[in-house]
Parts: sequence; structure tokens; C-alpha cells
Amino acid sequence: TFLAASRLGMELEEGKSRQPFWCRAEHPRGARSVQVSNPGSRPAQVPAVLTLHPPSREDFQGPYRNSTLLCQIRGPRPRPGSTPIRWLRNGAPLLEGATPEALAAESSGIFVTGSRLVVTEAEWERGDVFTCQAEEEMRNTSKAMECG
Repeated sequence: TFLAASRLGMELEEGKSRQPFWCRAEHPRGARSVQVSNPGSRPAQVPAVLTLHPPSREDFQGPYRNSTLLCQIRGPRPRPGSTPIRWLRNGAPLLEGATPEALAAESSGIFVTGSRLVVTEAEWERGDVFTCQAEEEMRNTSKAMECG
């Protein structure tokens, strides 16, 4: 067994256009060729960013006296079968009332998904704390956190 390492430097676009590459190593006991690809062709892994948008005060003036919270996550593709976004009210999981949004891919390779939760004016005025959670990230909102 022998180990060989090599590095080929070139501009990313040139590397993409010339793939695949072959690396050949020779040793007194034999030779081996391996096909390799440009590692720059894969999107860089970026951390997920979780955003929670509070309800619109104007929506509470409507006939149903409710509004919608929007929780969005932008980042790498979620693991298959994972629940991207969970909701809690005052720390307790909400098992109903959330509407998930479809997963969408941006041209950069980043994925975006979201979830909406309808809250009543009474819940908001009472000061209930709503939390959206994706993986280990959590964001909170409540009337007490409003500016102005």
C-alpha cells in the first residue's frame, strides 16, 4: 500500500469546464489512476438561519381578529423525514394549527422553507409567547417584545 497526494490549482470556472480530472500515481509496485472532480463545484455548507416574523397589527383589525406568524429557515437541504419547523406556545408544543410551506431551492443552492401559525388577538394581547424551532435554533415573539 502506498499513499500519494497532489494538488491542481486553477480558476473555479476553468476547473468546472474541464472536469472530470484523472490523477495517476506510479510506484515501483504498480500504478493507479483515479477520477476526481472539482470540489468547488459543490455549494459550500452554510449554517441555517431561522427568522420569525411577528404578526401584523392591522390583521387583528379584520373580521376574524387574528393574524399570522411566519417562521422561515434558510440553509442546507433538511434531512429527509425531519420536521423542519416546530411551534410552541408558552413553552408547550403546538400539535395543530401550523401550515408548512413547500421547500424551495434558490439559485445559490440554499433551501428555504417556512411555516405559518395563526394567532388570535386574545392570545397576542394576553402576552402568550410563541416560539418557532428548527433543529437547535429557536426564535420567540410576543406582544411584550413589540417595539413602540
